[in-house]
Amino acid sequence: MDGSPGSPSPETDEIVVNLPTAAPEPCAQQTNETKAKPKRKTLFSFYKKVPTEGGREDGLVDQISQLDETPVAAPIVLHDEATPAPKVPKLNSDGSVLIVERDPGLRGQIWDYPVNEQDRARRIYVMLGPYQFVKDKYPYSGPKLHPRCFQAHWFKEFSWLEYSPAKDAVFCFPCYLFSKKPCGRAGSDAFTMKGFKSWKKVKSGKDCAFLSHMGSDSNSAHSYNMTCYNNLKNQLGHIDNMMEKRTTLEVKRNRLRLRVTIDTIRWLAFQACAFRGHDESKDSKNQGNFLEMVKLLAEYDDEVKAVVLGNAPGNAKYTSPTIQKEILDIMACKVQKLIRDEIGDAKFCLIVDESRDESRREQMALVVRFVDKDGFIRERFLDIVHVHDTSSATLKEELSSLLSHHGLDVQNIRGQGYDGASNMRGEWNGLQAKFMAECPYAYYVHCFAHQLQLALVAASKEVAEVQNFFDHLTFVVNSVVSSSKRNDDLHANQVAEMEHLIELGELETGSGANQIGTLKRSGDTRWSSHYDSVCSLIKLYKPTYLVLKDIANTSSNTPTIRGKAAGAIRLMMTFEFVFILHVVKEIMGVTDLLCKKLQHKSQDIVNAMDDVATTKRLIQDLRDQGWTKLINDVTSFCSKQGIVVPNMGDRYVDFIRSREDDETTVEHHYKYDIFTVAIDQQLQELNSRFSEQATELLILCTSLDPSDSFSSFNIDNVCSLASKFYPADFTEQERANLRCQLRHYELDVPSNPRFQNLTSVADLCRRLVETKKVDDYHLIDRLIRLVLTLPVSTATTERAFSAMKLVKTRLRNKMEDGFLRDCLVLYIEKEIAIKITTDSIIDDFNAVKERAVRFKD
Repeated sequence: MDGSPGSPSPETDEIVVNLPTAAPEPCAQQTNETKAKPKRKTLFSFYKKVPTEGGREDGLVDQISQLDETPVAAPIVLHDEATPAPKVPKLNSDGSVLIVERDPGLRGQIWDYPVNEQDRARRIYVMLGPYQFVKDKYPYSGPKLHPRCFQAHWFKEFSWLEYSPAKDAVFCFPCYLFSKKPCGRAGSDAFTMKGFKSWKKVKSGKDCAFLSHMGSDSNSAHSYNMTCYNNLKNQLGHIDNMMEKRTTLEVKRNRLRLRVTIDTIRWLAFQACAFRGHDESKDSKNQGNFLEMVKLLAEYDDEVKAVVLGNAPGNAKYTSPTIQKEILDIMACKVQKLIRDEIGDAKFCLIVDESRDESRREQMALVVRFVDKDGFIRERFLDIVHVHDTSSATLKEELSSLLSHHGLDVQNIRGQGYDGASNMRGEWNGLQAKFMAECPYAYYVHCFAHQLQLALVAASKEVAEVQNFFDHLTFVVNSVVSSSKRNDDLHANQVAEMEHLIELGELETGSGANQIGTLKRSGDTRWSSHYDSVCSLIKLYKPTYLVLKDIANTSSNTPTIRGKAAGAIRLMMTFEFVFILHVVKEIMGVTDLLCKKLQHKSQDIVNAMDDVATTKRLIQDLRDQGWTKLINDVTSFCSKQGIVVPNMGDRYVDFIRSREDDETTVEHHYKYDIFTVAIDQQLQELNSRFSEQATELLILCTSLDPSDSFSSFNIDNVCSLASKFYPADFTEQERANLRCQLRHYELDVPSNPRFQNLTSVADLCRRLVETKKVDDYHLIDRLIRLVLTLPVSTATTERAFSAMKLVKTRLRNKMEDGFLRDCLVLYIEKEIAIKITTDSIIDDFNAVKERAVRFKD
């Protein structure tokens, strides 16, 4: 029985592949015997031992001997691992996972794999297909007077071609999979090991190097390898397929059994639940979430019960931990492939952040921002990788490796979004500088949300009274919520106060009204949590006071506890504490809305700058016109809580900074020394932090803003944006045509009823697609998409790390990096993963290697 901890999986599979008659190697000598018509062979003649030199039977027997009776192994990882790509295929350090390199110039040869893994590697490569890396421009090589480069349209003419970005050379995919070691003749390894890059020999008539490699007849080595490739791909040429026909009912039962496993894995991944249990033996009362879920499903369906667990074949239960990880990896790879297909040939932006997981391993999350074909901004979690250090060089190497693995060209990067760490934003040696050196149009934008956080923190520290207030606020809140009993007392006092206010008619009743709340603690890294803490204390001011009063008057408490409670009461009963509490609430009420807007995935940089400007105006209005309302609210609050309100005309006495000739009044102190200074400091920090964003790039981007009836539209600025910042995306002819399109656009779109009341560039992009105006203004649409690709915040990567805390918990702290990545991809991108059909997963599972049972008729 499988599933017991530490026991090997009994689900073994036998691999036999029906290969065509082997062709002689390119360097083999053509003798009269090989040219003679061969005798008809029997089935048994395929398995006879023959000499190892020059015979066709030798090629077939060698192939079959490598593919036959392959023992079970751990799933092959389709991703690039954290270490640099191996030039020789190898197993991981634990000997459990086979590493598959995509770049044909970096991968090792099939014959370098362990013998029992060679067919598994072939199947993985066949499932992935040729590595046809498409770029806008390929590097030139050859004579300086007539340099040449690879052409992407060759992929369509020669489907077997692969291109290596690392070597700038092409390879033959079928020959890589099925050819033998080169025999030493010059040129015999050009398309398998060294790579071919003599571009002048391509498309040269009958002497075309690609045609020469293919050969002129069906007996060429390339034709033989191509036939092997097609047989393995179609799964139609296997000997066991011809000799053994399973019934439709058997296949249906096998697929149902695997369907239960897949659906269980999918559900557990979506809910961030653990898969295995501490004890999964037969006698265990809890065999873990996976097996318990399978048993539950079996209880509700007799048809399922008849094919799973104890009723499944002993070697094909498909419930072992290895199978679970293999299926999870297949699903994660399909999600990543769908994301890559969604990106297509669009330009994209990198959003990157790093954080430690539960086992103190540094993880780097990669989110890709792009505009899809329907004009919607997408931020997709693509991958996460363990990095040994956070130096910019290491991060650059790992990111480049990930991008290459997923078929994303560095030259298509049009934006970088990181936080303000020096290793990220460094002007000379930071990560953004290294990518800018490789792609000068990968413009770096400092995370807006992070800048806002820095601005608010800096502003609060510059005003002594505000800084002291936050220390006092933390002290008061912690004094109440640090004990379960005190928290219960807080709820009881809150209920009593609500009942009293309802009796007085000051509270309305109804469904969902007057919910019981609690005091909220603030976090240093989340400024919006300070706003929540302030609002909760204002709402629960009297219940909090009563709890602290009870603590201070309870003789059984220690003197230290009673003293802290008394100190908190004295703070709460002062006018200055209440005044600053309301000042902070008003200021943060304005900035909190901006903070939340900046974290939207669909936020664009033009709209973000507008939101920042709007926030500044609102804060300025609060400074100019908000004093009267504020002081009235504070006075009313104090009267309800029994707090003494000082006479605003009296002389203010400051025991720290007071002087005998100082005639400062109480009103002057609170209005100018606290209220005005706090707001001025906020405005100063916002202007300082976001002034760097007022660059020429962002100023020109605002010319595309459709708000206020396209009032910011300017043809010259739009043309400057294309020619100055995106010259690689527009040819000289297209830049000339862009101005013509803009003239028609100016007369058409702003006055079109379907384009009225648009509020952002993102809305404009979607409306162009919906109205099919994108066909008329395709160059303008291209420019709009480039602007929308620019990042606004790193909130999506931070959400990924929040998900990581749910997936890799203290009890799951030994989770492998690959398993963590697969779980996160499914959990975060559930929107995509839920669309993947179970049948397609079964087909991919069946294609990875030959299985013990049949899943197809």
